[in-house]
Amino acid sequence: MLIDLHVHTISSPCSQIDPKELIVVARKIGLDAVCVTEHEEMEGAEEAWRLGREAGFPVLRGVEVYTEFGDMLVFGLFRPAFSWQTPFEELWRMVREAGGIIIPAHPCRSDRGIHEKMGRESAEYLLRSVDALEVKNGGNAEEANLLAEEIASRYGLPGVGGSDAHFLMQLGRCLTVFERDIEDEEDLVREIRAGRCNAAYANEVEEVNLSRAWR
Repeated sequence: MLIDLHVHTISSPCSQIDPKELIVVARKIGLDAVCVTEHEEMEGAEEAWRLGREAGFPVLRGVEVYTEFGDMLVFGLFRPAFSWQTPFEELWRMVREAGGIIIPAHPCRSDRGIHEKMGRESAEYLLRSVDALEVKNGGNAEEANLLAEEIASRYGLPGVGGSDAHFLMQLGRCLTVFERDIEDEEDLVREIRAGRCNAAYANEVEEVNLSRAWR
């Protein structure tokens, strides 16, 4: 199953993706589902989820939360809004109580490793506390993604991919390939935690063709 795990819609002021168009284009290019992960709020994800149900296309709900350790993709925690800089430890407690997962988004952006950006003690704490790493991000340089992949491998963390799309033309550039079908957020959390997934670029997946969006 092919899922873009990191998409923003017009609910976020930084994005120009209409959720109805998101569903149409995701289906055309060959994705099986998308995850909507707005910044600090879930209203946009809830709206896209409702539209997806109407259209018969799976939209999964997540959120991107800014912490002192950077942006975290969170799945399995349903909370309307978050403060702009939620302390990581507080977020971790909420997610664990809800049975969800935390994934650092674009952890090596600017081609700097987690240890270089955060310092060794903070980096080690973070890597012990999260459930996976976003190792392919559509807004990153290839070098940054390769560095994230190396860190995930070194620490035994599953690697996931997402486009981080803010424009439709960016959708599906990076995605996550799941071994099993995903029907809801509970399935998503379970399969990522079990490591039954891997990150990919669109051109590595035969079923995905980004050019179909504009035909």
